[in-house]
Amino acid sequence: MSDAPQTTGKSIFAHKQTYSQKGNSKSLSIRSIVEELERLDGACPHVPNPQPPNILEGMRPRDLNGIVEDRVAEQNRALRKMRKERPDLKNELRGIRIDTHVLVAGVYSYPDAVENMDMAEYLAWREDVIAFARRDAEANALEIMTIVEHLDEARPHIHVLALPLVTQANPRMNAKLCHEGHVAQDRHIKNGWSGSPSRAYKQSMSVWQDRYHAEVGSLHGQARTGPKRRRLDRATWKAEQDRIQHLKDAEKADRRATASTNRAEEAEFREQSIARRTAAHRLQQAELGQRLAEEGLVAALAAMDADDRLLSRLSQQTNPRGYPSRTGEENNEIHMTISPIIDEGLDALSAPSPAGSTVERFKDLLAMIADWTERLAEAIPRWMRWEELVDRIARTAQQTFGWASRPDTLAGFVEVTPAWRDIEESARKDLNRARGVAALVAQEPKAEPSQSRSVFRFDAD
Repeated sequence: MSDAPQTTGKSIFAHKQTYSQKGNSKSLSIRSIVEELERLDGACPHVPNPQPPNILEGMRPRDLNGIVEDRVAEQNRALRKMRKERPDLKNELRGIRIDTHVLVAGVYSYPDAVENMDMAEYLAWREDVIAFARRDAEANALEIMTIVEHLDEARPHIHVLALPLVTQANPRMNAKLCHEGHVAQDRHIKNGWSGSPSRAYKQSMSVWQDRYHAEVGSLHGQARTGPKRRRLDRATWKAEQDRIQHLKDAEKADRRATASTNRAEEAEFREQSIARRTAAHRLQQAELGQRLAEEGLVAALAAMDADDRLLSRLSQQTNPRGYPSRTGEENNEIHMTISPIIDEGLDALSAPSPAGSTVERFKDLLAMIADWTERLAEAIPRWMRWEELVDRIARTAQQTFGWASRPDTLAGFVEVTPAWRDIEESARKDLNRARGVAALVAQEPKAEPSQSRSVFRFDAD
């Protein structure tokens, strides 16, 4: 399989050929093609320092041998079955032999030397080659199996290996039916036209190369043919090359400008995306804070999987008939053990919580209440019931905060303290702000920047 040409000049080089599993004196076998592409020992003597190929798409070439064998075997089984059903089509449905061409391989070479090429321009050319190969495969009922790149020869080049699709028109996976040159040659022979069938082959492939030049080569300053093929003198060829280089430079400038615009659009799109995600997160947090405030202390703790004993202590009601008077000894024990804990809790609930998001402030407050309640439960005397302790806390808070009446549960007491009310107000304001910001960024976003490349087109001929 011929690789990149070694001649100089800014002209195109594109070629494709069909191959069989067996090969012959005029054509390599598929296995030989694969070994050359993989740069196996002894398979590419024309390359001084072989390097592994870059896989641009599809499988490693070495895996293709097994794929071909499996597909041929599977289709041969199908063909045997079809021959039994349609004996009148025995010839059309004959088996796929080892010398049947079942692979189409294309090679596309870049005209500049590896060490001198403009990498951005080369990558743009490579992108256009791959797009061309895809369109070409679709037009010829082929499935691309692998696209590889070689950078270890004088000029970089790309190989495309494709297998025929099994269709009603091509049940034998005949690669020659997927190749313009062979199709034109067979048509010439079938119609009995005068002249050499090989001329029809060459003319068809010349048309194919014209199409490659129009769709790829001309976009990258590559001439259709070199000076010797067109019998141009050196001055004419040099003048044409100068014109092509001028247009190529214009294309590069256009590509750089387009890339700069695309980068700016991408940055703006990323910023918009970040703003939308941030606004959505803040709205979600604000809605959570508002829900915690509206549902109350017990519901908020329940949502955080709080202990059932804690929830029971917070929601247990006091006795409206009151509690018995305590002896001096009992009051002294309360003063020594319970009152300091009550005072600490009232101090914490008498002022706004530290700055932070509403949800974080709620979490801190809930953690403080859970800890405070647990400390009270551990310190309460054996002779005192929990609801009596809650009533004592509420009466103390009523005096501290100047309430007209006092709540009948510990949760109700917390929900009317300055700390809780401050967070409720903060939750309301946060929700309003978050809704406003979300409304601003929820406008129709700009479309994601296109990845397509702007092309400065010109005719190189």
